[in-house]
Amino acid sequence: MNANQQGKREEAAQEKGRGHLLDTIMAIRSGVGDGLNDEELTSLLRNTLLAEAGFVFLSFSNGCVTLSVPEQDTANWYPEEGWISPEKERIARQLAEKYQLKVYEPVDTITSFRFPPDDTPPIRHHLELTNRWQTVVAAHPQYLKVRLYGNLSDHRYGWEALSPLPLGPDFLHDLAALYSERNTSSNRT
Repeated sequence: MNANQQGKREEAAQEKGRGHLLDTIMAIRSGVGDGLNDEELTSLLRNTLLAEAGFVFLSFSNGCVTLSVPEQDTANWYPEEGWISPEKERIARQLAEKYQLKVYEPVDTITSFRFPPDDTPPIRHHLELTNRWQTVVAAHPQYLKVRLYGNLSDHRYGWEALSPLPLGPDFLHDLAALYSERNTSSNRT
């Protein structure tokens, strides 16, 4: 999706008078109850104009929402051999401190060992912000994944219901700093 299409979609969503994107998704999810599985909910949400802070809804699965991100220059994310840039790390640490999360930089793994790519791409990392129990955010130059429902405390049983995570209305706007090209363009040499 190009920037013009994404901007139009975001404007249309705001004209509909909806609240913040993550709150809207959670409201629709609770409104339909258990009547829809994640795949059906994703289809329903795709027909609703959902966009905020440059992010556009892609899917809902297992309590997480996946969003498209503004087009990124990978050189701003990976200035040297697949490691996250110091500026992106700094922003992630600030977000983690604000939302009482921890920062991790796991490796992007190749998902198919049976059909590996002909030319081995460089090993890269992405950012994860986690709480004590699960990953809350997975930030990658090609997507953003945010957990809306998860464990809020130690559960004795795996079947216990997941609860809405207290993310706050500015959460996506704060995450947008990771995808802002102006933050990293001044660091290029």
